[in-house]
Amino acid sequence: MRLEPDEMSHHSDDGGAVAGSESFWEPGNYKKTTKRIEDGEKLCKDLITLVQERANIEKEYAKMLKTWATKWNKHIENGPEYGTTEAAWKGICSEAERRCELHLRVRDNLMNDVVNSIKNWQKDNYHRTMMQLKEKKELEDQFKKAQKPWSKLLDKVNKTKSEHHTACKSEKTAQNQERNATSDSSLSQDQVRKLQDKVVKCEEAVKKTKEQYELALLDINNYNSRYMEDMTDVFERCQRKEAQRLQTFKDTLFSIHKCLNISQDPALPQIYDEFYHTVNNADHEKDLRWWSNTHGVNMAMAWPQFEEYTEEFRDIAHRSKKSTNIPDGNITLINQRSVCDDLPEYNAVKSGKKSVNGAAKPPSNSTANPSSNNHVNHSGTVNSNGVKDPNPFDDDSEEWDDAEAGVPLVDNGEPGVPVRALYDYEAAEPDEISFRTGDEFEKLEDEDEQGWCKGRKDGRVGLYPANYVEPL
Repeated sequence: MRLEPDEMSHHSDDGGAVAGSESFWEPGNYKKTTKRIEDGEKLCKDLITLVQERANIEKEYAKMLKTWATKWNKHIENGPEYGTTEAAWKGICSEAERRCELHLRVRDNLMNDVVNSIKNWQKDNYHRTMMQLKEKKELEDQFKKAQKPWSKLLDKVNKTKSEHHTACKSEKTAQNQERNATSDSSLSQDQVRKLQDKVVKCEEAVKKTKEQYELALLDINNYNSRYMEDMTDVFERCQRKEAQRLQTFKDTLFSIHKCLNISQDPALPQIYDEFYHTVNNADHEKDLRWWSNTHGVNMAMAWPQFEEYTEEFRDIAHRSKKSTNIPDGNITLINQRSVCDDLPEYNAVKSGKKSVNGAAKPPSNSTANPSSNNHVNHSGTVNSNGVKDPNPFDDDSEEWDDAEAGVPLVDNGEPGVPVRALYDYEAAEPDEISFRTGDEFEKLEDEDEQGWCKGRKDGRVGLYPANYVEPL
């Protein structure tokens, strides 16, 4: 006998009523249903592996972005590009660094939220023993218990059916033999009678086995409703457990979607808004102006001028207090002064605010050693009378700078050129201005011969080293 319950299709909710050995109601076919429990645990492991591999991809991608951004940042800084266009180039690297942080967050969310959630759910719902899963074994035992009485009745039906079919076959054989013997004159009457008796016995056996077969069918049909009820009850338990897994997996996939959908991350539009503004701020006119001021026609130039010939000149300059490159006991000769041996006294003519050797230099770890040809000894000279003349280059000349330092610089009120400080500078004289790296103020006059500029900061006018700033 074959039952004909609805059979569920693998890909459809509508199952065809096809009876056969693959039917759920056949003995042992419940194992496909209980196997889903074991498959569910394997699917948890697969989903964990899937998410972990994607998290590793996010991590490697972030690492590649970081390496790429670092490489190109250095390349751009050392390259020929300049000004606001250089900043626009760097905007690409900044975008990569921000995206790196974004993808690292995606990786962390996948590992900390999704993977841990799946592991915890798997731990709570699947308990493996030495041989198999506890949940699977419990449901299989319940299916066996529900199916055992029906399986016995089915065995009885199959047995009586086989006996009945064998009796029918024997009956057909005996009838054929009896028919052939009747037409065969070579057989005696006793032989024909024996064949006729065999036919009668076979007919009785057919009748008896048919009754037994029909009785067995009646018994199993009467039990079918109970059997289906018990099996359905256990099957629904399997369905509820599987429904829980499917819903959990659906929620997990939504969590993965949330982690991977970076378009919803508020940081993403900020990255590209900043990137857009960085590129948009590139101003070729401003860059060309900077180049003209720094390397072009707007640079200061000490044009050649006519100079009168003199027989002897000495470059004399007071040792600047800011210069640490000149050893004590020597002075640098830079300003030209005419000298005669018969001068009764030395009349010093004060040079400009700062000399070339006195101008400030950007911070550096190296210290230059001045040549001995550029210095003279502080010791005095002996005249023809044997009297030591005072050295006109003694430290008393420090009063020159002190005298001039008291003269204030005039602010004519005209607007200046905006500049930005590249280094920190602390004023060493009253007529200088101090600033910190990044401070912005105005340049009022171009760089002079000695490398100093006149500027205005916070309403105060003073001098500062030209190579400590850059134009905006």
